[in-house]
Amino acid sequence: MAAPPTPAATTIKPVSGPAARADVPPDAGFTLRVDGHFKNQFETLAQATQAATDLKSRFPILRIEIYDAANKARLPI
Repeated sequence: MAAPPTPAATTIKPVSGPAARADVPPDAGFTLRVDGHFKNQFETLAQATQAATDLKSRFPILRIEIYDAANKARLPI
């Protein structure tokens, strides 16, 4: 008994660019750096600080910094 043929794809997935690397600093904004890897990106320092303190309160063992791309500085939390 032969297997039925597979149906042709009816949807086309959009082509996306390469994924952002976790070891390359971003060009703009504020980014959370968690255990040495760049994670979420924010437009303002206040948003980044809020996210970092929430994450630190849930997982106190993590090393969390805020990376300021304009000044190329790391701010510890």
